[in-house]
Amino acid sequence: MQLAHDSIRRPVPQTNTQVRRPSHRERDRFVGFAFAAADLLIETDAKGTILFSAGARCRLTEGDVAGLVGSSLLDVVAPNDRKYVTVLFKRIQDKGRIKPARVVFQGCDGNRFPALLGGCRLDSCPGSLFLTVLLASGPRNTNEALAAAGQLLDGNAFTHILEDRILKAREKGLDNALTLLLIDGLQSMVDALPEGAASEVMQGIEAYLRAISANGDSAGQLATDRYGIVHASDIDGQEVQDHITQIIQSAGGELPGGIRTWSLDVSDERLDPADAARALVYTVQAFASAQGGEFTISSLEDGAKRMLSDAVDRIGRLRATIEKRDFFVVYQPIVDIGTRTVHHLEALTRVEGMPSPADFITFAEDVGLIYDFDLLLTQSVLDTMHAHRKEPTLPDVAINLSAKTLMSPIFLRQFMAVTEPYGELARKLLIEVTETVVVTDIAKLNEVLQKLRAAGFRICLDDVGAGSTSFQSLYGIQADFAKIDGHFVRGAVHNGRDMAMLRSIVGVCGQLGLGLIGEQVEGPEHAQLLTELGVPLAQGYLYSRPSRDFAYFAKDWAKMAGTGGKVLRKG
Repeated sequence: MQLAHDSIRRPVPQTNTQVRRPSHRERDRFVGFAFAAADLLIETDAKGTILFSAGARCRLTEGDVAGLVGSSLLDVVAPNDRKYVTVLFKRIQDKGRIKPARVVFQGCDGNRFPALLGGCRLDSCPGSLFLTVLLASGPRNTNEALAAAGQLLDGNAFTHILEDRILKAREKGLDNALTLLLIDGLQSMVDALPEGAASEVMQGIEAYLRAISANGDSAGQLATDRYGIVHASDIDGQEVQDHITQIIQSAGGELPGGIRTWSLDVSDERLDPADAARALVYTVQAFASAQGGEFTISSLEDGAKRMLSDAVDRIGRLRATIEKRDFFVVYQPIVDIGTRTVHHLEALTRVEGMPSPADFITFAEDVGLIYDFDLLLTQSVLDTMHAHRKEPTLPDVAINLSAKTLMSPIFLRQFMAVTEPYGELARKLLIEVTETVVVTDIAKLNEVLQKLRAAGFRICLDDVGAGSTSFQSLYGIQADFAKIDGHFVRGAVHNGRDMAMLRSIVGVCGQLGLGLIGEQVEGPEHAQLLTELGVPLAQGYLYSRPSRDFAYFAKDWAKMAGTGGKVLRKG
């Protein structure tokens, strides 16, 4: 490819000092470096009019790239990204250089495609911007496609990519930062503006936040008035506040609240990179979901820092609990109501020094450590079963796995790897699926569960009838057992509405061929009610409290199975 070397401007000496002009060989070297990093080199004026172009056509023109000279670069940018690119131009002028950011271009054939646009300005060439265009593969996922199409990521998408962005920054030694932004009263202000002005404000904010974000695709709208941005550390909160204030004032808006920013430390050395990233994600999610009073203008700075510090401490303790195995397992029997013999056991977690295991599990799920814990729990239960494998009749054991855990393809592979060495003993595990409400793709969850069933594991749906397992989940998932939420079992004794719900649940589960278990059976009246409704299995204090003594259930089950024993231990 022939390069127009003469179009490369040379510095003009400002004094009588002799300035050495670069040789043709040196100019070739610099141009070679430029083309090694980009497909197309473009020089524009401050408004984007192309003054020079060289390199590959990049689908922007049918003829030689020199034909782009005189046109505006914005004309070949996708319409939704033009305001965004205009902000990038301004940042080059203000900062002197921007790192390559994802931009959607519009080819001469009308089709759109992603590319990375980088640029700088030179003091020796006032009025010119020097840009590089590097063709990029299509967005790696729908979240990036959304950002590349001229929109911010939504809250879920932003937290999804956040951990990856922070980890890569730590691994590569990048000096990135994470900023949370609160624009108090944004929605009420936008609602009061004329339509054109309202659009100008929202599009201006989106374009600016994308422009300052890493790669141009690392900014998200977390809530109506809250945003998150991963960006280079040379951007400070005051700059962000000033720019957004200018956008609002230029459109004639008046913000009833205030604008606050809070920068988070992405390089906390108290945790390893993965756990530090989890602490940030957890804090961002809390910031996004906090209700009025939790994150007010006055409390944002102190409250957010306190929340991040607390998350770091809790993750550290959680990681230590997992690594040191500072937890134990208790077992509670699921009993045949008619014979009062043990059908199987449920393994329940207890953590040393923590009164509420539910809080422990919820936090582990929120920060993404539940996968490690669930695998360790599975192995612990299998080790206990293996230690008692010579008992005449070894009970089956149910372990609780959240639907969120099961939807992870990595977890599924790891679960199979953990259970495989135990052979047929592992098939005595039942998988009790909890929190199906968090899954939006029930068909995908069912696909995962059917793989487990094909491998010999039985599936039980937990809390059927409660908000966490809806009738939609029942319809969409093929399982072996359903555990009826204890609220309806206890309430149906005296409450007609609960009785109606209980009858409905029993009827639907019966039609679907599911074995039924009633939970929270605390008195004989609850057991009698379940018997009358045709529910064969029950779990609750009427039969036994959870116990660490697995051996008791392993030994006594065989004896009671043969004698029709009537009493299990109470603690």
